[in-house]
Amino acid sequence: MLAAERQNLILRQAREIGTVRTTTLAAEFKVTEETIRRDLEKLGHAGLLFRTHGGAIYTDISRQDLSLRDRESRQAPQKAAIAKTAASLLSDGDTILLDASSTSLALASALPDNLHLTVVTYALPIVERLANRPDLGLVQLGGTYDPEGRRFSGLLTENALRAINIDRFFFSGKGLDLEQGISEANEEQARLKRQVLKQAAWSCAMIDHTKIAVRSNFYFASLADLDALVVNSSAEELLAPTADRIPCPIHYSKKANAA
Repeated sequence: MLAAERQNLILRQAREIGTVRTTTLAAEFKVTEETIRRDLEKLGHAGLLFRTHGGAIYTDISRQDLSLRDRESRQAPQKAAIAKTAASLLSDGDTILLDASSTSLALASALPDNLHLTVVTYALPIVERLANRPDLGLVQLGGTYDPEGRRFSGLLTENALRAINIDRFFFSGKGLDLEQGISEANEEQARLKRQVLKQAAWSCAMIDHTKIAVRSNFYFASLADLDALVVNSSAEELLAPTADRIPCPIHYSKKANAA
């Protein structure tokens, strides 16, 4: 197979699933990992892929504000495993805020029924998912509605947020860079999360492995802002060389097929 043909196939795969891994591609194409790294470098220099530690992501994915439906379909098993681990960090009586990420939606599904929680959110799907949970308090923050993201934001959302005490904030983002922090593709969502981080007593980022070493458009959280980081098992290899630079506890979820 010619290098150009292999690179086109790699790009097609990245476009379809959002991310590719060097080891997986080497096994698939029966070439060395060094050959795949050269392929990814060439695609990266062309602006078609964004190189990450251990692989690459499709460039548009890291900087696009995707619809909830698109986000929910990506890495769903990994997000479910992350959500299960994040739920274990809850305490009875907590007032928690869940952002409008698909990982927080997975966490809403994983909330245990043995805790008395109040859930605050600006994401309509989370309200819909928890509407039949009489054991939970549920607070919907209003504002300007975004039909693609199925979420609220803006001045009304931010003003309502200031009136609520938040014990724990669970959120995700488009990327986690060890130097710059966690970023979002949407400016308003980044600003809203920045406000919650200042207000919440404790904050936890939930990040799957495809977002490690990725930079999106707007940074809203530094690693120093975090009290916990929950990642899926595939992220352990990516974070291992620099884990000592992360100033908060890292919680690794079990493998998706074991979660």
